[in-house]
Amino acid sequence: MDTRTRLTETPVAGKKDVNDDRIARWGRSRHEGYHKFKHRFLQPAPLLFTQDHHPLWLGDLYRGRSAFLIAGGPSFATLDHAKLHQPGVLTMGLNNSVKTFRPNLWTCVDSPDHFLRSIWLDPTIQKFVPICHAGKFIFNSDAWKFMELRVGDCPNMVYFKRNEHFKAKQFLWEDCINWGNHKELGGGRSVMLAALRILFTLGLRRVYLLGVDFTMNEQSKYHFEQDRHPGSIKGNNATYQQLNERFAELRPLFEQEDFHVLNCNPASNLKAFDFISFDEAVENVRDEFDFVDVRNERTKGLYDTKTKDKKEGKGK
Repeated sequence: MDTRTRLTETPVAGKKDVNDDRIARWGRSRHEGYHKFKHRFLQPAPLLFTQDHHPLWLGDLYRGRSAFLIAGGPSFATLDHAKLHQPGVLTMGLNNSVKTFRPNLWTCVDSPDHFLRSIWLDPTIQKFVPICHAGKFIFNSDAWKFMELRVGDCPNMVYFKRNEHFKAKQFLWEDCINWGNHKELGGGRSVMLAALRILFTLGLRRVYLLGVDFTMNEQSKYHFEQDRHPGSIKGNNATYQQLNERFAELRPLFEQEDFHVLNCNPASNLKAFDFISFDEAVENVRDEFDFVDVRNERTKGLYDTKTKDKKEGKGK
């Protein structure tokens, strides 16, 4: 059966279960997470899914490690990107930041046609997207037309459920992923909120922010080509202020769980997190990798030296 057909078919019996399906998709409600949950005792499952809604457990996949989170701010263009391509350095990209740097992980919350088709087609990038996007078509920005390919046809996909009611105390533990508030609740939604929750769930405990400038004007928008009209610029700057307040509220809750977020842009308008230089952040990550020189790492003797001899330091 053609995949594109399968994604759109609805069994006759399934049409009677639309209310159950809606609740299954959105958790307790569209706008709420698991509001009765008390953190630390367990993490509600499922949180991540396949396109068929089967639970996909990736919790603590990168237990205790660090990652760089790459946003769209122009400051990212000033950094030495080669340092992020070193072995042992884990990266997550947001939205179209992938235009200038290909990350290991990637996430979005907006419609799939906003983003480059190469993201969706790339099997080397693990992609975390809202489950409602699985049946939507990919857009080819070069030909400027939709492809006969859906998000659900693409490789290395992971899906999540969103909620639109921000509550700091349950942010890290609720059974769906918050991305800010619905406009009726004050607005201020951002993929950055979803990204941090995903990284926490994957076991990352230190996140270094790149390209998080938290300011936009007519001359300075992104580190990739993209126009924004004055209303969008004004709206983005208002969202940055809301996020500053939310992150200030979240920071002590993050640190209570040994989850630390640091900003590598000294000129950033995001003030909720402490500054660390990009070079120091890279050194910290390399230290976690034991500063291994993979080009000269020794293989000689690994096969033919017995384990007991290795314990005694023999066979060097």
